[in-house]
Amino acid sequence: MPTTDQPVNPGGNPLIARLPRYEPASIERLKTYPFLKQVNQRILEKLQPNLIERSYAPGDIILRLGDYNDAAYFIADGVVEVRISAVNAGSEDDPAPRVAPTPVTGARPQGLAARLRHIFAREPLEGAVQVGGRATDGTVILGDMPVGGRPGERVLLEPGEIFGELSALSRYPVSADVVACTQTRCLLIRTPALRMLLKQKPLASFKQMVDERYRTRSLSTHLRNVELFAELDGSIIAGLQRSAELVSFEPGAQIIEQDSSADAFYLVRGGYVKVAVRAGPSQLAITYLRKGDYAGELSLLMDEPWPYSLFALEHVEMVKISRADFDQVVASHDTVRDLLWQSAVVRLKERGVALRSPVSSQYLQMAMDTGLIHGESVLLIDLNTCTRCDDCVRACADTHGGTPRFIREGTRFRQWSIPTACYQCTDPVCMIGCPTGAITRPIGSLEVTINKDTCIGCHNCVKRCPWDNIIEVPYSSPTINRDIELATKCDLCLGRTQGPACVQMCPHGSATRISFKDLETVTTTLSAEEMP
Repeated sequence: MPTTDQPVNPGGNPLIARLPRYEPASIERLKTYPFLKQVNQRILEKLQPNLIERSYAPGDIILRLGDYNDAAYFIADGVVEVRISAVNAGSEDDPAPRVAPTPVTGARPQGLAARLRHIFAREPLEGAVQVGGRATDGTVILGDMPVGGRPGERVLLEPGEIFGELSALSRYPVSADVVACTQTRCLLIRTPALRMLLKQKPLASFKQMVDERYRTRSLSTHLRNVELFAELDGSIIAGLQRSAELVSFEPGAQIIEQDSSADAFYLVRGGYVKVAVRAGPSQLAITYLRKGDYAGELSLLMDEPWPYSLFALEHVEMVKISRADFDQVVASHDTVRDLLWQSAVVRLKERGVALRSPVSSQYLQMAMDTGLIHGESVLLIDLNTCTRCDDCVRACADTHGGTPRFIREGTRFRQWSIPTACYQCTDPVCMIGCPTGAITRPIGSLEVTINKDTCIGCHNCVKRCPWDNIIEVPYSSPTINRDIELATKCDLCLGRTQGPACVQMCPHGSATRISFKDLETVTTTLSAEEMP
C-alpha cells in the first residue's frame, strides 16, 4: 500500500520522477524475508503499514549524512555504498573517521537538469564535523554504518545487511551518505514496526542482530562522547562495550522507582527521561535527561537506595552498566570519580529545591507536558508588557520577503504566550522523509531551514511537526512549474547579523528566546512576576 509521504507527480515532472520509487509490500512478499518468516499472520498485518519496499536506481541517495531518519533499511537486492568523506583518519584509540556534511553549497545551478544533479549528488564540504564526535552545537554524531577508519575506503553493503537502525530508534543524525550502486530494493522497517519487531519473543535473533550492531558500531563512540568516559583507557571502554546491557522503555513507563536498591548506572542513548521525587501522592519534576545524560551515580556512590524515580517521557533507549563495572571504573579513575561526585551534588540540590518549593517543579512539568523540552530556541512573549502591536510579526515579514514565518497567537502558560513558531528542535522530526531534501539542518548549526526552490508542497514536514509550527503559503514554484502550498517556518532570521528580528524589533522587550536545554534559564524566565 502507498504511504502518506509518497509525492504525486502530475504531468510527469522530472524532479519528482527522480525520487526513489517504492512498492507496496504484500503479506506474501513480507513472508519471504528471513526475519519475518516466524511472525504470525495477525502480527504481520499490524506491521504491514510500516514495512515498505522501496526501489532505487544506481546513483540514488538512500540516506544523507546529517539527516534524520525513521526507518531501518534491510537490503533485499542490490549493492549500496557507504560514502565517508574523510578529513582525518582517526587513530586506534579513536577509530571513528572524521567526515563532513553534504549541504547544498554554492550558487544555485541554472536549468532543471543541473538543479537535479545539485540536489541529488551533493559534494562534501571539507572539515565540518566528526562522526563519533560533537558538532559545535552539541549534536552527537554516532557511526551506525559498518565502516572502518581508513579515509577514502569504499565500503559496500550487500543483501542481508541492515543500516539506519540507530537513527530510527534513538534519533541520531545519519552518519554517512548511503548510495545505491546497482538497482537496489530495500525493505524499510519504519520505527513503529522496528519497535514491535524488537519486542517479539520469537524474533530474539532479530533483536540480537540490531543490538549487536549498535554494540559493535556505536557503543564505544557513544561512551566516549559522554564527558564522564571521555578519557577512559581503550581496554576499559572495550570491557563496558562487551558487558553493557541495552534496554528500552515505552512512553510513560517507570524506569526506576524511588527507594529501590541501586544495582546499575544508566546512560540515555535515545528519548527523554523525567527525574521526579515523591511528595505525598505527587511526583515532583526535578529535571529531565536527554541523549548523553546519565543517572544512578548518586545511589551507587553513596550506597543508598535511589533518591528519585525515573519515567520515560517517550520511547527511551538506555545503556545499563552493572554496579560491578561501575565500581571498577570509579576505583581506577580519579577524574571519573570526581565528576560523578560533582553530578551527585547537583542532583541532590535539585531534589532539595523541588521538595522545599514544590511550585518550582511546575515549570519543568509544563515543559515536559507540552514538548517544549525539545526546543533549542523557543519564542516567548511576556503578556505583562506586550501591547499586541504586532511589530514582531511585521519585522519577521520584512525579513522574509513579506511573508511572516510565525503566528503571534499560540498556547499560553501563566503570563507567557508561546507563539506558533518553530522551536528548532533537538531532534527535528519534520526533516524525516522530505522527498527532495528541501528541509535541512547542516550539522553544527541550530537553524532548520526549508529551500523554496526544492520544496514540492508534499505537506510531509507540516504533518510531521508535532507542534503545528510549519505554515503553508501559496507559491508558484519555478522548479516544478506549478502552484503549491509552500512549507515555511522560522529560521531564526538566518544570516541576519542582529539575530531574530522578532526579538530585536519588539519595542517593549516582551519577546525573548530561550533554549530548554538550559533548565536554570527556563525556571528563572517562566517564574517571572505574573499579571495581577
